[in-house]
Amino acid sequence: MIAVRTALQEAGIDYESADPAFLPSVEIDLDEDHARRVFKLIDALEDSDDVQDVYANYNVSDDIMEKLG
Repeated sequence: MIAVRTALQEAGIDYESADPAFLPSVEIDLDEDHARRVFKLIDALEDSDDVQDVYANYNVSDDIMEKLG
């Protein structure tokens, strides 16, 4: 990681962050019921003091997001 950062700096390339990003290779489309359940689970996980980060691989349509608020 440090070698990449150093190489970018030496090349004069700006970057926002050197932290790795976790991007899913597969995403799941959720219907309204499943989206509600996943959001409830994510809220519960984020409320836990033992959890630092929560990652997910879902897609929710704009229409469903409007219904769920």
